[in-house]
Amino acid sequence: MKQKRARQAPLARNEGLVIRELPDEVLVYDLERDKAHCLNQTAAFIWKHCDGHTTVSKMTGLLENSLKVPIHEDVVWCALSQLKRDHLLENPENSIVWPTGTMQFSRRTLVRRVALAAVLLPAVTTIIAPTASAAGSCSGTCVFPGGSCSVGCVCCPDNLCKVVC
Repeated sequence: MKQKRARQAPLARNEGLVIRELPDEVLVYDLERDKAHCLNQTAAFIWKHCDGHTTVSKMTGLLENSLKVPIHEDVVWCALSQLKRDHLLENPENSIVWPTGTMQFSRRTLVRRVALAAVLLPAVTTIIAPTASAAGSCSGTCVFPGGSCSVGCVCCPDNLCKVVC
């Protein structure tokens, strides 16, 4: 029994990441995969508690105390599923015994299943960021109407495409 409990304590990946905490979310840039992830408040809370010691059931209790609403354990499993998908957990196959059906439900299914307000559900939004060489290739005039540039570039007030204005 003790071995199973230890295997229910996920560990957040911290190497190769640039992490910025904002008031309502956490931004994580994966240097290895050139992807940026935005974790909403719920997903960020769960990810911060992936210390290799805190169990899923303990995380559920901590999240309930933090949000002051009853939380179903499936909310934590949903977040862990998203974090695993985005490579933000260390060895999730070896450190977590995934319950049957955990990886199959979506946030929409979770809303129906646990009757929780969608704003409290964990969400990890991911974008692919350009590599440094691709990002440095912004040049030229913005294409109008709409002021659009190539992927990874922005149309600046001087009507030039740049990585950052």
